[in-house]
Amino acid sequence: MTYPRKLSSRLVLVGIASALCSFLAHPVLAVAPPGPLGMGEGGYFTRGDADGNGELEITDAIFALGYLFLGSREPPCLDAADTDDDGVLIITDAIAILGYLFNGSTAIPPPFPDVGTDPSGDSLGCDNGLFGKIRREVFAKSCALANCHTQASAQGGLVLEGLLAYGQLYGLPARNEGAAAEGLLRVAPGDPEASFLFRKISGMLGEGFGDPMPKEGAPLTADQIELVRSWIALGAAPSVVGDIRLPVPERGEQIVIEPFRVPITTESGRNYYFKLKTTTSLWVDRIEILSPPGCDTVNIFSGDARPFEDGFFEDFFRVVSFSNWTLRASSQGGRLDWKLPPDVAIKFNAREQLLIQIHFANVGPQLSPVGGCAVINFHATDLPHNWKPLGSLFIQNRSLVVREQQTVSLDTGISFDKFDYNVPVTVAAVTGHFHWRGKSFEVRLWDGLARKADGTPALGEFDRMGPENTIYRTEDWRDGLFKTFDAGREIPSGWGVVYRATYENTSFNLYCNGPRSETQEHSDMFLYFYPAPDPDGFFWFPPECLGQGCTVPCF
Repeated sequence: MTYPRKLSSRLVLVGIASALCSFLAHPVLAVAPPGPLGMGEGGYFTRGDADGNGELEITDAIFALGYLFLGSREPPCLDAADTDDDGVLIITDAIAILGYLFNGSTAIPPPFPDVGTDPSGDSLGCDNGLFGKIRREVFAKSCALANCHTQASAQGGLVLEGLLAYGQLYGLPARNEGAAAEGLLRVAPGDPEASFLFRKISGMLGEGFGDPMPKEGAPLTADQIELVRSWIALGAAPSVVGDIRLPVPERGEQIVIEPFRVPITTESGRNYYFKLKTTTSLWVDRIEILSPPGCDTVNIFSGDARPFEDGFFEDFFRVVSFSNWTLRASSQGGRLDWKLPPDVAIKFNAREQLLIQIHFANVGPQLSPVGGCAVINFHATDLPHNWKPLGSLFIQNRSLVVREQQTVSLDTGISFDKFDYNVPVTVAAVTGHFHWRGKSFEVRLWDGLARKADGTPALGEFDRMGPENTIYRTEDWRDGLFKTFDAGREIPSGWGVVYRATYENTSFNLYCNGPRSETQEHSDMFLYFYPAPDPDGFFWFPPECLGQGCTVPCF
């Protein structure tokens, strides 16, 4: 949210006076915790961002005043709340925020507007989350050393220095051959034992895992190891929005969705518009997406020309018209690093228009502790010799109804010949999507023999195809599983897919199809295949659902 710098001075003064009169009725508190900190050791933050949501706005002044005078909770980063950087927290810090927002009378000292460390030494700390503490207490002392995991050395391809560390860990497959053979991630959110980082520092080493870490200096203490274990077990959240960053591709382009607020008990659905900078065609064979917790959906489309500046967004749940846009990639969780099969690529045209659909929720069991943002990398390659264009298939069960106090399984699907595409195709990736009432989502190949009038599978077709035809299954709405097939899985000509989504509704609410996590449910399947009929090959079903975000009212 942005605020005009020039408002009526009378209005501003009345508002500030009213707020100050309210707060000054309470005892004044000046905060300056003891214990000197060196320069840059207070953690990463943005000056003035008292509530830690990634933006400087009037709520930061209210938050600081509440802490100083009403006994409200402590700011997650005291250094950030010290807006004028004088080393103490007093009422002038809140006034400095208001002055900057409404009349530009105050210059905010660094780090501002970007995330950074405090360039001045003072006694205020910045203990903003477990990962911030890990960065200070573990990485800075034992890992990001000259010959280990700095940007210069990057042992094992891993950088644990500064704000790059989070994007180098969260949700990425381990590169070590032994760990990769076990399916370990560098950090598997919620599962320390499936996290190569934890296995290396705790000594839980398997065959081919290499030496325990750190290599240099003393081993980590039990408290340091427990700090890392707890962080992973609790979901491996970042400490600041600045953690959400990726190195810019050597070839290709990077798209950045700037931070935005997702207040508690709310959801935010946005459509962002960008144009690629390339002046020639771009063949992309790898896509990365990184976003913080609370991300329900990131969908990438290209096609329809829009007269908007880069970064323009529509801040509401707007339907994306599939008649005008081609689905290129999707992510249902916080991390995607998708390397396409050999000789398969996505062709983007010069200056092609992109639409990034993004949905964050901070309600129910789905939390957005640092707000919304995302980074997307398109890695380009030379035009493959016998290149195959990647296509996409989107299916939505619009007849979804999950009644109160009910557990229900719902099946749907479609075959490729429904779209007059009668050739064998190979699956490159598949993912399913539902909200938090979802208990399982399973996709099976379907021979298309028994159909309803609309072409969808007849009752019982999912069971008839049997588990031997299962190509995808997830039992947790949180995991955002995006299953890739390096060697491919062929779908014969005339075949398609049938999938089953199972829901458990323990409430007395009725849920039908729609994009909002709190009040609606989804049963969406995304399948990526090759070869597509053309570089813009995109099929969707049902045809009357002209876009992701369709809502069907409950009756």
